[in-house]
Amino acid sequence: FFNSHDREFHVASLPYKPDFKVMPEGWDGTTRDPDEVLYEISMKEDQMLYEEFVQRLEFNKKKVAGEVKCHKYSRRRPDDGWAYMVEKLGPQGRRGSGGGWKFISLPDGSSRPLNDTEKMYVKRETPKRRRRIIAPYK
Repeated sequence: FFNSHDREFHVASLPYKPDFKVMPEGWDGTTRDPDEVLYEISMKEDQMLYEEFVQRLEFNKKKVAGEVKCHKYSRRRPDDGWAYMVEKLGPQGRRGSGGGWKFISLPDGSSRPLNDTEKMYVKRETPKRRRRIIAPYK
């Protein structure tokens, strides 16, 4: 299965667990090839890694979000003051998905919800949940 012309493929490292099953009466004795299962899992992980790479590349090339002000004159304090992102803690005093929410506190004491750029940065703060992918060779 793993014959690639350029040797650029991801091979999943799966922990071995014995899989004992009681088969039904009319079972013909065929099972799936372990290499085939490993190949399918590897291709799925490879596709997931590729999509994440493309998303990060588009973000780094500034195709996804608005630009953060980084010029030395645009960083100066505005006349009316800064706007801060505030995270209100949830009922259990937790941050993140199990807790509160984020909003922008304006200098005059009012608040506003996050705009699209700020939502995208908040989304990038949270790590993606996935099975840990370990390098096959150490």
